[in-house]
Amino acid sequence: MDARSLYSTLALDGPPLFFPDPPAQITFNFDQGIAAQESFPIEELKELAGRVLDRDGARALEYISFGHDDATGDIIYLPSYVELVLGNTGLREELARWLGRRQGVAGLGPDNFIVTSGSVQAIALATMAFVNPGEGVLAESASFPYATRFLQMRGADLRTVDIDDQGLVIESLERRLEEFRRDGIRPKLLYLIPTFQLPTGAVLPEDRRRRLLEIAEEWDLVVLEDSIYADLRYDGEPVPSLLSLDTSGRVIQSHAFSKVMAPALRLGWMAGRPDMIEALAAVRQDLGVSQWLCRLMAAYLAEDRMDAHLESANAIYRRKRDIAVAGVLEHCGEWVDFTVPQGGFYLWLRMRDGVDWEKAQHEAVMGGVFCRPGERFTDSADSGRYLRLAFSHAPEHELRRGIEVLGAAITNAAKG
Repeated sequence: MDARSLYSTLALDGPPLFFPDPPAQITFNFDQGIAAQESFPIEELKELAGRVLDRDGARALEYISFGHDDATGDIIYLPSYVELVLGNTGLREELARWLGRRQGVAGLGPDNFIVTSGSVQAIALATMAFVNPGEGVLAESASFPYATRFLQMRGADLRTVDIDDQGLVIESLERRLEEFRRDGIRPKLLYLIPTFQLPTGAVLPEDRRRRLLEIAEEWDLVVLEDSIYADLRYDGEPVPSLLSLDTSGRVIQSHAFSKVMAPALRLGWMAGRPDMIEALAAVRQDLGVSQWLCRLMAAYLAEDRMDAHLESANAIYRRKRDIAVAGVLEHCGEWVDFTVPQGGFYLWLRMRDGVDWEKAQHEAVMGGVFCRPGERFTDSADSGRYLRLAFSHAPEHELRRGIEVLGAAITNAAKG
């Protein structure tokens, strides 16, 4: 049997988005942006997991939440199966309280949230909910490849918006929208990472955010704000989220516990006004996420543990960032340019003229160092001059030794 003859059009559009393994054994992995193991609140999670099971018993392992009348022993059923599509009510209530306080968004409640399997599923659901094949969508010229892949697989007309060292360029956004108008295409959705942008680490200034929202209202756009790195700030003053600045209800914001807590939790969410969240619920077919983990994280938020955890985790990442910056400056500073990020997990390095990056990459890999090449994020003509160095996951001694190896490879490729 020829299995490929049975594939759907979407499957034939593959292969699945993945990044090839390096050709040699890797000792210093600076490729993936993963939370640091030493930041995982393991003891707290162990305590809460047991406590939730002791408290809720078998109810914690159901598809949906059940109430319980302790006096009669009767189960109290929910009026509907809303939790199969929106997720655990208790967690959505706690997310509304925590996010509303942290971002300064008033009036949030559980109906403003849908709980998902990580923020990636939230982005995928939004793509299905708001974009029809042939409609126009916009994303930053270097961006999260899984999000842009979803948009392309949906059959959208995806066009990119220029970015600079402060993020999305407003004038470029306006030009792209005018291009859609001339081509007779309805622009529908803008996807961006305004705070600690992936891969550059840029932070969109407040004045650009406000102008972006004005443009979105003028063009009737859905704005998908990817906020996955926004709480990982080590320096500088916070900038208001697009969700908090939104006055017309067109911003939906994706986020998750993956970067700020631990990736294996696989719990994310989308926040927005209820009728926008209903659109995501309408296209969902997976019967929701783990009730047990939702109850665990609801307890974590209810006990106000998250802000203290973020303060502790950010101290770890600030130190790692400083080690990475010092190492790059010491070992190859004359051959690369970069901006020191105020948050996030990455350094976005640009090779200067005279560096043979292919040679440097090969020598680095053979020395056990792996970074993610710039072409994984953008198809711009100079993408081959960039690399993303993830400093978040590696132990400090590996950061120091690995960056020394990487620096030697870049220097040799420049002088050779």
